[in-house]
Amino acid sequence: MDPMTTFQIWSTVFLQFTPVWIALIATFALSITFKRKLGLYGKLFDSPIGMIGFALVMFWVFTAIFADMIITHDPIQPVSGMKNKVPGTPLPDSFEGYSHYLFGGDNLARDVFSRMVMGAREVLKIAPAATLFAFMVGIVLGLPAGYFGGKLDTVLSFIANLVLAFPVILLFYLLVTPEIV
Repeated sequence: MDPMTTFQIWSTVFLQFTPVWIALIATFALSITFKRKLGLYGKLFDSPIGMIGFALVMFWVFTAIFADMIITHDPIQPVSGMKNKVPGTPLPDSFEGYSHYLFGGDNLARDVFSRMVMGAREVLKIAPAATLFAFMVGIVLGLPAGYFGGKLDTVLSFIANLVLAFPVILLFYLLVTPEIV
């Protein structure tokens, strides 16, 4: 079996996402048809930027919903001999099911494409919690600062600016590196 060409890989990926494309087209068709009756949500479709942003978000939402239909392999199961393989590498002949790793294999010989698709589900679990946490912190700090103003507002603004001025990448690196105490 020969490796897939770039065109074959991308056309296969496009076809794997068929349920997502159908759901996006249906969502856009219904939303544009009834946009005047949908209030604030309908106003989103008056702007090309709003429609692009909505399409990006809904692409990943539908990807998470239809992930079981999209994936080509078990995202956790390694396949012997596929460690760090390039996109389009054929699987061993003894393997049943889909014949290639579309986006290659990772360092544990798992399918990168299937892992990416299933990762959409994990993001949809974490994103609402992160948003809720941000709202809680913003309300707890912003309400007293706005109500009392003065020195409290100055101190809270200074602390917020101090946190924002610290490089986030460095902070994450310090948090995940166990050798740094």
